[in-house]
Amino acid sequence: MFAAGRVLLSGQVVAYCAEAEVYHSHNYSSLDEFRRYFDTGVFHRDHQWLLQTFGRAEGEGRRFVLSELRYLLEHAPGRVPEALLRTVLKYLGYRLGRHYDRLPRQILPILSMNRGYWKT
Repeated sequence: MFAAGRVLLSGQVVAYCAEAEVYHSHNYSSLDEFRRYFDTGVFHRDHQWLLQTFGRAEGEGRRFVLSELRYLLEHAPGRVPEALLRTVLKYLGYRLGRHYDRLPRQILPILSMNRGYWKT
């Protein structure tokens, strides 16, 4: 996101290639998801110019959650509580990350997936 933002601001272009394929997989626990989104919130707090310049993705997030819930209700209703829990944890992690400067510094590495980041 940072690199693409800088490229766009320099007057160059970033291309989307619908035919591109990658294998991308995570096996994150619910706590890992919380930590990942905490880190994203910290990133957005520290680089607010990205959201100010290119906008936010909240609408897409809502659409994704609703799409996921519709799919699970139809195909795996027993997984709905887990999906809801993960969504709440992601949201809380992100919001805490956006306000990390208000939290005690010693807990930041505990909340983060990238603990080494807080050593500087």
